[in-house]
Amino acid sequence: MRRPAIWTEENSLSKKAVLTMLSSNLIRWSGPLAVLGGVLWTATWILVAFTADGTRDVFGFSERGWRTLLLNPAMLFFMAGLVAFHAKQAGRSGNLGKSGFVICLLGLGTLLLGNIIEFWVSELFYGSQQPGWATMGVGFLLLPIGLLLFGIATLKARVFSGWRRAVPFGFALILALLILSGVALMLLSGSRSQEGFLGAVLLSIAAGWAVLGYALWSDKDKGESRSDQGTG
Repeated sequence: MRRPAIWTEENSLSKKAVLTMLSSNLIRWSGPLAVLGGVLWTATWILVAFTADGTRDVFGFSERGWRTLLLNPAMLFFMAGLVAFHAKQAGRSGNLGKSGFVICLLGLGTLLLGNIIEFWVSELFYGSQQPGWATMGVGFLLLPIGLLLFGIATLKARVFSGWRRAVPFGFALILALLILSGVALMLLSGSRSQEGFLGAVLLSIAAGWAVLGYALWSDKDKGESRSDQGTG
């Protein structure tokens, strides 16, 4: 027996509403993951500072152990927050937003790859951490570039409410200024002088992703519906 067209349409709309709600909740709850990533990132570098350049263990783990147990998940949580933030405004952020998102995601992926290479490939098999640090250096450079493009697109999209839409752009500016200042100081005064800037960069990354995650979680507006309006 053929079902009435009205029933089919109502059923379809009901399924779409459920999927939209699930998607919205998944996006929103990716925010706390980014915040958790910031906590793990900060904890990693604090613990690593007590390992005396990897020569002693802290709570039974070496620098390799802490950076594997905490830093790798932290970067995965950053990725989750980034993907969710982009998904919420994808319909209105345009090609600029997509480009920034891809570059930013590539930067995080390169940081993660560099962290793995440093301890589980180059040091383990070749006795040198340099290739891993070099790979992470590329990630540190890609991150502010991607965030800058992503931040401009977020401001234009106007999906997030209030101060939240300025978070990626502000994050990008602070990170870019710190990295450029650190590079300039390193060239002028030698590598030892920029250790403080490295700490500031690492702290700004943790804070930036934590604020971005909070912005994602706390935004009450239905970004998905506004995103659909932009594509319609």
